[in-house]
Amino acid sequence: MLKSASNHQPNDLDLKLNGSRWSAFISELLTNSGHFLVLNSLAEIAIMNWQIYLTDPAHYIIFFALLFQAWYLSRPQANRFWGNLIGAAIYTIVDLPIDGSAFFYEANHWILWLFALFIAILQGLRFHWATWLTNWLIPFESLARMGMLISLYLAVRFKLSLNTFIEGNSLDFLATPEQQFLVESLIFVGLLLGLQTLQVTRQQQQLQETAQLLRNLAEWGMGSYAVSKAVTNPQALNFQRCDRAIVFMDIRGFTHWCEETAPDLVAKVLNSYYHSVEPTATAYQPLRITLTADEIMAIYATPELAVNAAIAMQQTATPLLATHALGAGCAVHCGTVIEGFFGSEDVRTYTAIGDAVNTAKRLESATKAGEITISDAVYQLLREQLTVESRPAIIAKGKTDAIEAWRLLGKTLRQK
Repeated sequence: MLKSASNHQPNDLDLKLNGSRWSAFISELLTNSGHFLVLNSLAEIAIMNWQIYLTDPAHYIIFFALLFQAWYLSRPQANRFWGNLIGAAIYTIVDLPIDGSAFFYEANHWILWLFALFIAILQGLRFHWATWLTNWLIPFESLARMGMLISLYLAVRFKLSLNTFIEGNSLDFLATPEQQFLVESLIFVGLLLGLQTLQVTRQQQQLQETAQLLRNLAEWGMGSYAVSKAVTNPQALNFQRCDRAIVFMDIRGFTHWCEETAPDLVAKVLNSYYHSVEPTATAYQPLRITLTADEIMAIYATPELAVNAAIAMQQTATPLLATHALGAGCAVHCGTVIEGFFGSEDVRTYTAIGDAVNTAKRLESATKAGEITISDAVYQLLREQLTVESRPAIIAKGKTDAIEAWRLLGKTLRQK
């Protein structure tokens, strides 16, 4: 039964997701949104003392505006163009009514908008409109940030010379060799940082692609449930007793059909069968799906999920296999199993073993093509939702007693 949102307790995956979001926020603040905030703060403190700086409400407005921008841009689906304008827009909307026309005589306000727009355009191109230009845009973006530093330095000089940004006389900024060296060095360092960022970005992309490939390979071999547990809660993969529902499906007459059919057609039909039935089984949240020759085994947390999956799998497989005069038998059983990683140090797999698994397989082996057999254990749990007919008890190899079972007739589970 699903718990209400108010009773939801954070699990390991929730904590990891929250940690990932927090890391994304900090990364965005340090690598993008916080740059103007830090540089502008240093420029203002250079002009005035700490006491005056800390008592000016405008500095707090821009602080929270850029924090909000960083929060938005740290989201996976954020629009990088509009997102980079959030801080400047909020600051302007709040501070303009306070300062009035004096707002436009502050050099840092023009610098904020100029570079916010420039960075927005560059990141809009890099993430949305012209991703193929990424290798060129990343160094330009770094140069733009260095230009922000130079511009704020100029703004400080204007203020210290008692001139406003618009009305002041132009200062000959490159009049001395020292000033030339400063500007040229900053530009050169900005370019080097941009090239380094490009290299790091490429490496991150390669690591992400490799990680995704490894995750795909792991999920193909162990299943998404086991991989997720290995990431969020490795202890859950240790051997443990638990109640599970097992579904087996197997193609009837497949071995004989293979003897009379070209191998390439056999491979094509079997692969088409897997491509159709496996996603159907996956739709009901299996803990593990195993494909072995023409057999599919799926492990579910509840009998309801298992029966629904079996019905859907049979409905998918029947028309597909009928074109080759084939059909599949399917069975569902539930009970206690031992679940965890099985294997050696070099080869392991996540699965469940026990009498419940063996019984489910025996039931499936005794099921005709196109039919679904459920055990009496499943029937007793879901009898109000099932439409069934009795069938003779199954005498199964290796079982002391005959297995009581039912033939499922309904196409869906009835509502309680």
